[in-house]
Amino acid sequence: MKKNILIIDDDQDLVRSMQVIIGNENYNVNSAGNGKEGYVEIKKEKPDLLLLDIMMDSDLEGYNLLHQLKRDPLYKTMPVILFTGMLDEMKVNFADGADDPELLPNVYFQHKPVDPLELLEKIDEILR
Repeated sequence: MKKNILIIDDDQDLVRSMQVIIGNENYNVNSAGNGKEGYVEIKKEKPDLLLLDIMMDSDLEGYNLLHQLKRDPLYKTMPVILFTGMLDEMKVNFADGADDPELLPNVYFQHKPVDPLELLEKIDEILR
């Protein structure tokens, strides 16, 4: 049975390319363009993995959605890969502050620009 992956990112070019790359690896891939749409999709289909951009309509929209999900017992253990360009753009490394598995269980970081092969390896490892 194919695993379901949801991508929440406002960069539609990135989303389309990831849908093709990940979809070719025998995963079902859906997407949402912002946190509100993404939350609706999460509740509707409860994906096996969430790929979530930190900065969308607001600077920390993805991070806020992540905290909302991790406080909810239904989604607390859902694995999430956070996309961030903040290390390059603002010299902020969220991975340094998110190593608490109690606060953010099953959260992984992927810096932008995204290397497709590295991302696929990470997805395969998480969903194994």
